Amino acid sequence: MRVHSRLVFVSIFLLMFFQNANSQFYQVYGYTTLDANEKELVIWNTFIPSSDHDYSFFGETAPRAGLMAHSLELEYGITRNFTVAIYADFEQPKGHDLKWIRTKAVAVYYSIREKNLLPVDLAIYGEYKLPRKGYKDYEEIEIKLIMEKDLGSHQIVLNPTVEKKISGEDVTEGVEFVLNGAYTYTKSLVFQPRLEYYSKMGELYDLPGFSEQKHYIFPSFNLFLGKHKKIRWHTGVGIGLTDPSDNIIIKSILSWEFI
Repeated sequence: MRVHSRLVFVSIFLLMFFQNANSQFYQVYGYTTLDANEKELVIWNTFIPSSDHDYSFFGETAPRAGLMAHSLELEYGITRNFTVAIYADFEQPKGHDLKWIRTKAVAVYYSIREKNLLPVDLAIYGEYKLPRKGYKDYEEIEIKLIMEKDLGSHQIVLNPTVEKKISGEDVTEGVEFVLNGAYTYTKSLVFQPRLEYYSKMGELYDLPGFSEQKHYIFPSFNLFLGKHKKIRWHTGVGIGLTDPSDNIIIKSILSWEFI
């Protein structure tokens, strides 16, 4: 999906993993969106086999080591440039039952101009997060700028993003910032190795030092299946680079595009 419109340049990325915001899903978003009336079903799975940290799970302290997170997503192409989506997120820390924790709605996934018309292909992504009562006491919005550049068989993508709490006791907190990126070797239409970097930096106007932030490197790959390559399996292993980070994260994202 691409968009013919001018959009604000600002937008910085924050992943939902920082301190109180503990989202467990890792994805660097690309510029391309669905065609009009096309749909996509996506199954997200994350497993954290090793972590030195705990987090709050419905008012209880739960270990992050052993945590399993799942999400079911349905996307729909409104036009060639404009996609919407809805997610249902689930979590199961070690020793706890699996629970639905949150609904997320993608109000805009909008590509700007046609591919290769600009020096860098651009898209804008906006998401609203509504937690289940008892899981978190605040709603959030996230705005992501997608920047993508193809150089022959090499593709580079950056996702600067901002995230802001819009309700609850912490609504006065500042905007959180993260910058994620990926390099993909795209020569093959079937198997594409990829290297991703995720950084969760903290409050935009009061960034802590590097050692107090969360940083991960993810060796990963994309595998495209089916006659028209409409099925994609993306998987990788994340390695935490700083003390606040989890030690090891394993992720799997299976998607299927259909009419």
